[in-house]
Amino acid sequence: MNVKRTKQCLFRHLLILAGLLVTMAASAQQFTVKGTVKDMAGEPIIGANVMAKGTTNGSITDVNGNYSVSGVSTSSVLVYSFIGYKNQEVACKGRHEINVVLAEDLQALDEVVVVGYGSLSKKELSSSIVQVDKSKFQQGAMNNPMEMLTGRVAGLNVNNTASANPNSGSSLQIRGATSITASNDPLIVIDGVAGGDIRNLSSQDIESMTVLKDAGSAAIYGTRGANGVILITTKKGAGEPGTARVTYDSWFGVNIAKSGPDILSPDEFRRSRRGTDYGASTDWYDLLLRDFSYDNNQYISIDGSTKNGYYGASFNYKKATGIDLKSDREEYVRRFVIEQRVIDNRL
Repeated sequence: MNVKRTKQCLFRHLLILAGLLVTMAASAQQFTVKGTVKDMAGEPIIGANVMAKGTTNGSITDVNGNYSVSGVSTSSVLVYSFIGYKNQEVACKGRHEINVVLAEDLQALDEVVVVGYGSLSKKELSSSIVQVDKSKFQQGAMNNPMEMLTGRVAGLNVNNTASANPNSGSSLQIRGATSITASNDPLIVIDGVAGGDIRNLSSQDIESMTVLKDAGSAAIYGTRGANGVILITTKKGAGEPGTARVTYDSWFGVNIAKSGPDILSPDEFRRSRRGTDYGASTDWYDLLLRDFSYDNNQYISIDGSTKNGYYGASFNYKKATGIDLKSDREEYVRRFVIEQRVIDNRL
């Protein structure tokens, strides 16, 4: 009897011990990591994100750069991030305190922005200038290249009230209308030449567009820049010296008119007018419109670089028909550019 009771007591103790070991193992797997996040100068970074990679478990740093992330395991990787700084990943490996120093991300700050006086680095800008390169252009079949900026620049309105007519242009306004009788369109500057027509360019030839929105940045252009200035930079030769690049781009679009307005039939019109019947029933609305219109755009270019310069040539064929019979447009756009530096870049 005593042996049986002893075995039962021993079994209970073994169960309690196993439970304690499981609890200790579970608590050992999850722990809290604390630390600070600072910049290269040793100053604390306020509001930096600290997140366990692959989870939603994280925290942000306080005014002293301190953070605390709970529920972290030995295999967790913490991701430290903040705007203007490079992301950093650190494996926990059982550490309960991790201090991190974030390095500045100079890549975005070193981008060159074209301005009225030449070019500046982004970190040197002090005025309202927005640059949009070709990778961020609005994509689609567009009659006017300026429509590629739609929704890309705050304060810039691009309107086309007659989009069915391929000969219509887009209305551009920066910060709204500023005049009742004069034009509200901004000044267009193409490769340093003011007053150019954007429609004479192929959209594929545009490398970037810079919008000067405030008076200070547009002051060099005088009163012509009162409504803002849009600087357009076309693409130049690229790649290694001695190599050439051939680009072909093509798109085709179809426009279909919606059903016409609900109007009277010939018989209903006669009954309502009670006038003279000339014996004809002509649907003028149908006779004025095409069943569908189309847009055809074919573009080919060749460009490259030499040891002391670059070259480029392009040809663009554009054909567009409107919904109404009298609206159509056909263009042949040719462009050639070359730059060669000689006498040790003095000429």
